Amino acid sequence: MKTALLIIAAALYAASPYLGVLPGWTPSVATVATFIALSLIGMNLIFGVAGMLAFGQAAIVALPGYVAGMLEASGMPAAAAIPAGILAAVAAARIVGEIFIRLPGTYFAIGTLGFAFVMEGVARAFPSTTGGASGLMLSREIVLGELGWYVLALATLAAGIACYVWFLRGSMLRTLRQVRHDELAAEVLGIDVVRTKLRVFTVGSVFSAVGGVFLAHYVGVVVPDSAGVIRSLEQLAMVIIGGAGSAAGPLVGAALVQWLFVAAGEAGRFEVLVYGAGFLLAVLFAPEGIVGLVRRGWAGLAPARKAAPISVPATPVPGVAAVRRSGICLKVESVAKNFGGLQAVDNVSLEVPFGVIVALIGPNGAGKTTLYNILSGIEEPSSGRVLIEDSDMASVPPHRRARHVGRSFQVARLVPQMSVLENVAVRADQLGFTSEAARLAAAGAQLAWFGLGELAGRRAAELGSGYHKLVELARAAVGEPALLLLDEPAVGLAPEEIERLCHFLTLLRERGAAILIVEHNVALVARIAERIFVMNQGRIIAAGTGPEIMADPKVREAYLGALE
Repeated sequence: MKTALLIIAAALYAASPYLGVLPGWTPSVATVATFIALSLIGMNLIFGVAGMLAFGQAAIVALPGYVAGMLEASGMPAAAAIPAGILAAVAAARIVGEIFIRLPGTYFAIGTLGFAFVMEGVARAFPSTTGGASGLMLSREIVLGELGWYVLALATLAAGIACYVWFLRGSMLRTLRQVRHDELAAEVLGIDVVRTKLRVFTVGSVFSAVGGVFLAHYVGVVVPDSAGVIRSLEQLAMVIIGGAGSAAGPLVGAALVQWLFVAAGEAGRFEVLVYGAGFLLAVLFAPEGIVGLVRRGWAGLAPARKAAPISVPATPVPGVAAVRRSGICLKVESVAKNFGGLQAVDNVSLEVPFGVIVALIGPNGAGKTTLYNILSGIEEPSSGRVLIEDSDMASVPPHRRARHVGRSFQVARLVPQMSVLENVAVRADQLGFTSEAARLAAAGAQLAWFGLGELAGRRAAELGSGYHKLVELARAAVGEPALLLLDEPAVGLAPEEIERLCHFLTLLRERGAAILIVEHNVALVARIAERIFVMNQGRIIAAGTGPEIMADPKVREAYLGALE
């Protein structure tokens, strides 16, 4: 039913310029809107899916037209100049990405904004080459006629949407959602965030360049304003109005805005009004854009259907061979961490053997979280060594430790919009499984083993905090990592959930995992931990078994007395 409706909608759009239903919606306007929609797929991928606010994408749209036009003016055939222009634009985007992609969101936006200013300024500054403010005229070698251009626009847009959907299938979509929601958790799960964002920015720029070069040749001229900041904001507006992140959003936004300009009679006069009204209406009534509004309306009209249960196997499918290991898994040697004049961790040494649960306790501000961040690669130690399975990991980034280290956080960091199965599969995506089916099977098996299989199809946003913690524990253990770092796993759990947590920690220990937990629930620690380290003011002040720690006067003075 849904597929049939999409086919009908596509056919109606293709025929709409010839039906005469919308005043001013002619084949030429539809062609422009379709090429713009093709270029907007790039902005939709970069901003709508990955969440990177790129304010200079219009420069990538205009650049291939300028390059192709200058090459054509020098005598190069259009058939060669167009691919050259696309390659030049994508290469420029790659360079911009390499420079700015590591910056936080606001600074990335400002950096790309500067690129748009530079592009517009260069286009105006060299009139003998770029045409200056009047623009650069392009070759008229491509003679297709009105219908031919429209068919080309429809064909390239269809191909672009197909490529967009193919690119975002399975693990890539889960990875981008995780990166957009929480980059820190993404790194710990094994995602190389910088490389992923750079890849998305480059792929998105391919769409922008292809749409831009065809639009420039159809119109016959490319002007400096088309590379500037205002045009970038227009593109962002069309994506948001249409529906950021949806495959049809760029087409809906581009078609609506272009038609409104024509219907208004004088686009220049009403341009700001159109975009302002569009933003206001989208924010007030359709935060997910027109496509999201239609989707919600359709869901309300369609009869409610019970979600089909997701079949999960009864036994776990590890990401690496489950081997009974022995000896010392984690060895921390004289690790220290300074933040300016603050000594957060001071000469800490400890060991965690395979098949043993070790607890790290202490008052707030003792340095436990900083030590955990060092162990998982989020922070580099100022001095000392971190050995995991005899490999020095002190300077290894977190995404490269993921095969060896699974970590949970004090506040569970699941992606609310994804299902429980998808949240767990994000870690399986990074462990070398060869197929989507294998990744989902591993995630489903892990949930089943933890007794959470019935939750696989539910969105994480629908679960309580206790289940969030259990799901995150299941996710951290995917692939049977040698070391599990669990940050206050019992926080927010009901008594029966704590019993469940103890059961699974015991099973994980019996399967050979080395487990280090930070926990304020002293009764739980005394029950499950075979060795306890106590931190205070960045130092280890005591180490021993549960009874030994409980009887230590230094520990009672620094920590246990306060709890009592």
